[in-house]
Amino acid sequence: MKVHRIQTLSALSFALASLCLAQANPKPENATTAVLEAFETHDIVMLGEIHNNKQEYEWLDALVANSEFADRVDDIVVELGNSLYQKSVDRYIAGEAVPIADVQRAWRSTLGLGPPPPIYGDLYRVVRETNMRRRGKHQMRVLCGDPYINWMNVKTKDDIGPFLGHRDQWYARVVKDEVVAKHRRAFLIAGSNHFLRGAGHPNYIEPALRRAGARAFVIVAGTNAVKGYADLDHRFDSWPAPSIALLNGNWVGDLPTLPVISGGTEKIDSDVKLKDAADALLYLGPRDSLIEVSASRDEVDGTSYGKELLRRMKLLGFYPFLPEAHSDKKESPQFSPPEPASGPATFPAWPRTMDVPLPLRPPSQ
Repeated sequence: MKVHRIQTLSALSFALASLCLAQANPKPENATTAVLEAFETHDIVMLGEIHNNKQEYEWLDALVANSEFADRVDDIVVELGNSLYQKSVDRYIAGEAVPIADVQRAWRSTLGLGPPPPIYGDLYRVVRETNMRRRGKHQMRVLCGDPYINWMNVKTKDDIGPFLGHRDQWYARVVKDEVVAKHRRAFLIAGSNHFLRGAGHPNYIEPALRRAGARAFVIVAGTNAVKGYADLDHRFDSWPAPSIALLNGNWVGDLPTLPVISGGTEKIDSDVKLKDAADALLYLGPRDSLIEVSASRDEVDGTSYGKELLRRMKLLGFYPFLPEAHSDKKESPQFSPPEPASGPATFPAWPRTMDVPLPLRPPSQ
């Protein structure tokens, strides 16, 4: 009887040890498979992206072209999309003959500064082509999540304030009205700071969606930098890229958030761990393999579009800083070593009208 009890305890100890080991070591999964699985239990899947990243958008293009994704996802909500031009986007995504200049306004006229690289317009195009291949089947929609600013009517910095001050509120409202209220399923894309949970991250969007009844799953994109720029974690070396791993109960979830999502270029300014900031990590690959894509010089320099971008930046106090317009490099390393600080960083003052409510939304163009 005593021997049996010892054997039973040994088996129990082995089982507990195995469980602890499984919890300590995450299981990175094919990124597309992981997103599809997330939609089995959630109606909203949120991706906090690394802006302008080539590998990320190559995967996103493949994701939205995947037949299983297109079967189960109704809407793709993008930060880089001006809601003023939702009508043109709807027509374009549905496969209608829409002048590309009309559709480009959606991603060229947001509140973000600088010219967006072609990977953003390519995502719209891939959704359109996927829908056209699926005539007679379920169709996807691209929803523009940025406020409906009409830059033609903007004359001063204070004209921008109400839109700049209510970006997250408007994004959440688009999702609540067009997705949650209609019982649809959506894949949300925006910069990580718009979706992160935890102290130091005043996340408005996800709590607003949960209050409206959504079941949300948050993914953040990142890499193998875990402290400063020189601190690369070789435990990621065996991970395929891209892959997605859950963050609860393992060493990845215990990593500090900011270095992982910033390639180690941002210092740890809080003790928020990845597991407290999101549900899963989209691992894009080793930090030094990541590529940032820029708009081509021909698209910007000396064009009316480039002059308009400079006007917007001047209004906000950033003129004449527009490095993308003066570089022949369309691709460059995503994260470069931080340069020594020459003094405290200074930025132009925010508009005085940030707290002024959004004006009434005009008819969509």
